[in-house]
Amino acid sequence: MFDRLLEFLHRIDARQQESRFDFHYVDEHRVCSHCGTEYTGNICPQCGLDHMCSRFTWRSAFGKFADSVGFNENGNRGIMRTLRDLLWRPGYMIRDYLNGHSSAYFQPFKLLLLLAIFYMVLAHVTGLAPERELLFSNLDKKIDDQEVSEALAAIKPILTFVSVIVQWFRRNIAYSIFLQNIFIVNAMHRTYHNRASYSWIETFIAQMYFCCQFLMIAIVQLLVTWRYQEDNIFPYFVNGWIVVVVMLYDFFQFYGEHRLIPALWRLFLVVFSLLLQYIVIIVLGILILAIYVGMNLPAE
Repeated sequence: MFDRLLEFLHRIDARQQESRFDFHYVDEHRVCSHCGTEYTGNICPQCGLDHMCSRFTWRSAFGKFADSVGFNENGNRGIMRTLRDLLWRPGYMIRDYLNGHSSAYFQPFKLLLLLAIFYMVLAHVTGLAPERELLFSNLDKKIDDQEVSEALAAIKPILTFVSVIVQWFRRNIAYSIFLQNIFIVNAMHRTYHNRASYSWIETFIAQMYFCCQFLMIAIVQLLVTWRYQEDNIFPYFVNGWIVVVVMLYDFFQFYGEHRLIPALWRLFLVVFSLLLQYIVIIVLGILILAIYVGMNLPAE
């Protein structure tokens, strides 16, 4: 029974590793309407103009809009293919993208922006996204101790500045995820640099796709559980145990993790490295705040 299950899983993994791209080759001779270059194919090799470029009609305008969001006729940079593969074969798909098949998939940064906007609009339309006020608002007025209240009043500008930054991150979720994932990429690259040959920027691109995958899961979770998932250590808006399972699945394909215990250990190292970076940032912030307070407190 166990051998049959392993054989079944190996067959699924073999299918997931298959890269299937539908390209339409043409041998028609054309002359570019922009630069006058004679060429064969659909795209001018000199200026990049599409052979379909002509006067705008309702059909051509809709076609260009569909192409910009990944619903084009050729299937290149298709958003549906990208969304499908992010669920079916995420690690192998990202490998294909990094190994030169980038034209087959939708760009990760555009996809992240679209999914983040859709998630936040859905959360607000359903009324599930919580309304948050500025941090530290009127904090100095809520404390009775006169000395503590005066100290808080002295550092109120910097607290207000931090509060505004946090509020901006909460409202601009796509950029927030983009910036927070710099720490996650550092942790992943540090943990796997001896095992995988991916550079830091390649790891960053892969992580952008992983974020898109988690946003898709977050959208499904939002609709199924009807509950807005608060932020945790990973900016994915997904339950923690789902994050662990999906990350193991992703690392299995992307990094070639074939054994559970080493995979769990390296995932622990990723989390530990991420926490260490957060601690360093917090300590630096406390030191800067302490120096600022010391310089602005009135002398006795």
